This record gives sequence, structure tokens and C-alpha cells, in this order.
Amino acid sequence: MTELKLQVCIDQAPSVLVSVNAGQQSDSVLAWELSRTYQNVRHIRLEHVLQYLTTMEADTMLLDVFNALQIGGTVEILCEDFDAVVLQWQNAVWDEGSIRRPDSDARQAFARLFGPQKQGNPTQTNYDSGYPDTFKSAYNSARLHFLLERTGFTQVSVKASAGGLVGQGLKTMQRGERQIANSLAGIRPDHINRYTFAKEQLIPQQPSAVLDLACGIGYGSALLADTLKCRVVGVDIDTGAIQYARQHYASEGTEFIQADARLLELGTETFDAVVSFETIEHVAFDLELLQKFHRVLRVGGTLIVSTPNQDVMPFDAEKFQYHIRHYTVEEFVSLVQAAGFHVTARYQQKDPHGGVVEPGHEGAFTILVCNKQ
Repeated sequence: MTELKLQVCIDQAPSVLVSVNAGQQSDSVLAWELSRTYQNVRHIRLEHVLQYLTTMEADTMLLDVFNALQIGGTVEILCEDFDAVVLQWQNAVWDEGSIRRPDSDARQAFARLFGPQKQGNPTQTNYDSGYPDTFKSAYNSARLHFLLERTGFTQVSVKASAGGLVGQGLKTMQRGERQIANSLAGIRPDHINRYTFAKEQLIPQQPSAVLDLACGIGYGSALLADTLKCRVVGVDIDTGAIQYARQHYASEGTEFIQADARLLELGTETFDAVVSFETIEHVAFDLELLQKFHRVLRVGGTLIVSTPNQDVMPFDAEKFQYHIRHYTVEEFVSLVQAAGFHVTARYQQKDPHGGVVEPGHEGAFTILVCNKQ
């Protein structure tokens, strides 16, 4: 099996050279299971590792590297630049002399495209039909940049160096239950569906200002601002999430604020609508938070809020490590009413992953549309 080397820097200790592999090999760590052994790592350097992995193995490894890093941790990736390799391949002369000469464009381009294949000769004693030193994927600057951002890294840079690439990225937030993607195409459908539902509810009201609390990386705020053509203020406690929102989802209509919801002060500003999806199950001040929503809404304003349904998705502290509790539909309704709201409609998402929003109250997620009278 392919055995690779990468550097791991933990806290202030010297870097550790870790053996990883792309298959089942007991004396080294699987390339995509690094976080099982290493956590809160400050820097990980992958030197000519990714091209030995299949595309899905590499994607899985990048996600695992992200999980292994601490907040503020960095990744550095060195790999072949496929664009440069293709040019060298096109310039290669194929004759007996170039085949015999190790430094020829023909020999060099072949090795950079397909790996050294030192164990690929069936006439040699070291022949391995598993082809451990064969490349399985390729990267250029655009692809590596995209994959690093897609994984969740910020301040991503990819530079050409000596015919190869050096990619770098910074981890600014934990994934947890957060969606991290630099475009709506990468966001899970149930999350998009909630914001699409909110958009459709609010279009007839023509709001001028909407508060999106616990906005995460800001994709929902951007969706609302783009469709409603109004000001949308996205608030999240995570500094990294807000930085990501400002980098990828900022627009003329969006404003992103880093703040603890409990400490959030908006002065005398009021909003025509408040949207807060999958938030109250994370906090110990659920009623206080809903009362704050009530205060910042104008009279006649709309609150659209959601949470897991305890009857369908019972709370389990081990399974839902970022949650404090779940609510039955009636508990949820009572809590919203206690904050001063009138519930005008109940909706549900039956599928916890694909989640089309529809009327009802028996789904995995409950969505309430409320009014401040």
C-alpha cells in the first residue's frame, strides 16, 4: 500500500513526521483518519501526498486535516502543478534517447503525471501489483484553491514554485454543525430549504430590514438579501464564521456582526422580520433570546424560527454534542408564546437532510411563523 509522510506540529512542540497510508496498513495512520490520533494541531504540512490518493480519498483527508487543526491552525500543501506538467508533456520528444535519459522531458513528464512507478515492473523482484507509487489524481492552482476553500479554510493562497504548487490555508472555525461552503451549491438542501421558505414568506411583506441570528457563514443572509432586495443583518458568535461570511457572502444588502446573542445590543433599531434557524436548542437562555427577538421586531413584524422536534428526533447528548435540549412541538409553541408572539402557522421538515418545508407538525424539524401583535 502507498505509504506517505506528512509533518504535524502540535502546540509549541517540534514538528512530528507522521507515516500515513492510502490503504489498510497497521503500522501507520490512514491518510483520512489523522484526527483520531492528533487533535488541536497548529500546523500540518502535506508534501506530495494528495496525488497518491483518489479524488474522494483526498477530499476526505482534507476534511480530516481541517478537523485535526486547532482554531488558528494552518495547512500547507505541496503538490505537482498539473498545468506545468501538461506543458512539459507537450514539449517532450519521444525517442530512444529520451526514454533512456532520466532528466528528459519525456521521462520527467511521465513521472509527474503518473508517479514514479518504481514497483511497477513485473520482471523485477520488488514488483507490486497494487501499484503503490502511482499517482491517482492531479491538481492545478484553481482546483487546489477551490478544494481548500470548500473544506473550510480561509486566507487561502496557492502559488507556483519550481514547477509545483504550494497551497496554504487558515482554520478560523470549527465545523461542528456548521455548513461551510463558498457557494450555495455546497450547502445541504435542508438548510437552503429553510431560507427559501423564509424568503417566500417574507416576499409579500416587502421588508426593509431583516435580522438573521445565528447566521453561520452567511449564505442564508445573502440569499435573503438578494431576493428581498433589503438590508439583512447576519449575527453569529463565531468570529471565524463571520470572517468567512464577509469574504464569501458579502453584498450590498448584507451586514455581518460578530456577537454573542445574549449580549447583542442593537440600540433602538427595529426589524421587519427576524429569522433564526436551529438556534434555541444550542442555548440555555431560550426564552430570553426569544424575548430579545420580540423587542427588536416592529409591531406587526414576523419571526420565523425552527428547532428539532423532540418527538421525532429525541435529544441525545452524545449524538447532539452541540445541543442543550430538544423541544416537542407544543413545548416550542408555548415557549414562543411566552415570549409574546402569536403563532400564525406551523411547518415541518420530515427529512432531516433533504428537508422540503411543508405544513404540519410531525417532521424532524419544526418551523414556526410568528407575529408580534
